[in-house]
Amino acid sequence: MIPASSAAVRTPQRMLLLCGFGGLLFIGVFVVLGALAPGYSQLHDTISAIEFTPLGAAQRANFALFGALMCGFAVAMRNELSPGRGSAVIPLFQTLGGLGVIGDAIFIYEPLHMVCDLVAFNSALLVLILFAWRFKREEQWRGWSAYSIGTALLMMLLLSAFGFMNHVGGPAGAMEKLASAIRTAWSAALAARLLGGARLGITRRRT
Repeated sequence: MIPASSAAVRTPQRMLLLCGFGGLLFIGVFVVLGALAPGYSQLHDTISAIEFTPLGAAQRANFALFGALMCGFAVAMRNELSPGRGSAVIPLFQTLGGLGVIGDAIFIYEPLHMVCDLVAFNSALLVLILFAWRFKREEQWRGWSAYSIGTALLMMLLLSAFGFMNHVGGPAGAMEKLASAIRTAWSAALAARLLGGARLGITRRRT
């Protein structure tokens, strides 16, 4: 017999939750494009630099698709979090992050591209921090509050390293890609657990 919690995600919500794996597709595509783009360095060049290669149109499509999937995952988050703390603000920042990534596909030149980057990365950090706040009261999500904060801190460390390396000529691209990868791992882990039947707001700690 299929548990009720698992059966509850056999609908459009399941498809929305699958959007949480969009980062894996995004990473796979930009790694392949970076390997094929002439003169592109995976270690030193940013993800956005692919947009200025002969494969730029493919990378712009990659940004646009990833941003759309992030917005789809925001809808899934809204469904999972409601009712409860963060049920409106978390999906809001997830959507803003998705729109920032879509902006990276549209605005390939500075300063608008940098603005979109800042919106995307800062929104991602806020989603992690807000989820940590939510997870703190979820008994069956024990450990996820620390995991979310740890992911946010590591992202900030890598992005700081990215900024420094960008100025001194170090492997800035690697720092940016690692920051993207750890955030993607968190989203994929969250989506996988929700698809597996875990729910939010069922068991709360007594205060």
